[in-house]
Amino acid sequence: MRVSPKLTNWFLLGPAFFFLAIILGFPLLRGLQLSFTETNTLNPNESTYVGLDNYTNLFSSSSFLPALMVTITYASLAVIGALIVGMTTALIMNRTAASKFWVRTFVTLPWAAPPVAVALIFLWIFNPQNGVANYALRVLGLGGNGTQWFSNPSLAMPALLAVTIWMTFPLTSLIFLAALQSVPKELSESAMIDGASSRKILWHVTFPIIKPTIYVMTLLLSIWALRRFDIIWILTEGGPVEKTTTLVIKLYREAFSYSRLGSSAAIGMIGFVFSVLLTFFYFKANKKAEEAM
Repeated sequence: MRVSPKLTNWFLLGPAFFFLAIILGFPLLRGLQLSFTETNTLNPNESTYVGLDNYTNLFSSSSFLPALMVTITYASLAVIGALIVGMTTALIMNRTAASKFWVRTFVTLPWAAPPVAVALIFLWIFNPQNGVANYALRVLGLGGNGTQWFSNPSLAMPALLAVTIWMTFPLTSLIFLAALQSVPKELSESAMIDGASSRKILWHVTFPIIKPTIYVMTLLLSIWALRRFDIIWILTEGGPVEKTTTLVIKLYREAFSYSRLGSSAAIGMIGFVFSVLLTFFYFKANKKAEEAM
């Protein structure tokens, strides 16, 4: 009996879809159902249906929109920083023959380290009294006399972004390096023979070829930034004065500090919608890029 290739593909993908439906689909539907109820964390089996009250209360709350803006700011700057540092590092490694092993291993270390360990190390680095950061500033004559990095409203976000970018750029740089090495050398050599400068070769030859990789990394970094919790909670706990309170931090507080499981589920669904929208825009941008090639 002949079976169409399309049916065969669906048959082979069936177990994976079934697994995802159980592992991801059920919790997602359960979270959606909880977002329409008033449920206490201490007794999650008893709930009262409240309709859209959780969502309306969130959007009318004085703390939700600031948390949303902090989330967008943190995610945008973290992604842009990781992309810039990762691409710069990848370009340097691609031009350096000595980077075949040791440099790549060294660059990978921040990504391989556990986020909790990284956060604890940076708590020591940014310690106001004995931290390396303040000591370096004092040596350079730039101040650093008891600077409160994570307790200062104007410094908490930059310090948090520095830790985030340091932790996320290694994976970005390694993936960009693999993409750069997949670019045919004949194209660069032909452009060089035609008189193109290194900057023009990079902009008009290399970037168009690795553009799909850049799109993928932008999507992944954005989703990771939107749902990042561990290092933010350890370093600042959302403070000072809510300057680093993202939607994930607010979700945690609603569920475990205020025991409002329904409200926290509503925040989770809003974050899920953001991730879906990012994925949609990624596929649209990727489709346009493929059509332009």
